[in-house]
Amino acid sequence: MAIVAAALADDGEGAAALLEPLDTRDVCRVAVRLAAMAAHALVAVAEEGGGGREEALAHWQACIIAHESRRTEE
Repeated sequence: MAIVAAALADDGEGAAALLEPLDTRDVCRVAVRLAAMAAHALVAVAEEGGGGREEALAHWQACIIAHESRRTEE
């Protein structure tokens, strides 16, 4: 949960520091689980609002790309 909190606070360095002591395999498992949880939550919200799965995932992808492009501008 601390990794998620750090990431949500836009503290990538802090999140990375929390992941540093873990083996690469464990870091990959954390990343996959977090991505799956986020995708599930987005799809559930989209379906509750009458949207579709594809629309929710496309929106999620667009948000990630926008976030990353803002970070590279800094």
